[in-house]
Amino acid sequence: MEYEFQTTIESADVTITFDYQPEESMVLYYSDGSGYPGCAASIDGYDVTFETKRFNSITHRWEVVRQDITDFVEDMGVDIEELCFNHIETLG
Repeated sequence: MEYEFQTTIESADVTITFDYQPEESMVLYYSDGSGYPGCAASIDGYDVTFETKRFNSITHRWEVVRQDITDFVEDMGVDIEELCFNHIETLG
């Protein structure tokens, strides 16, 4: 499932988009005698974007542009996965 939410990181309003895989329970035995160990919930990829404006000198208009700042935010030491899991918890 894909989720998206807005948050503030270091006074900047950003959008975080991520894929979420919910926890799967363990199955002791299927009818054929096999089982499934289950898996923990996981965040399977995320992007952090910042929305800004850029002047287009050809059209002479301001355009809204989304810039990917995922690497920059990771380099700052922000735990993006934790933010994503916290967002999932707020959804109930």
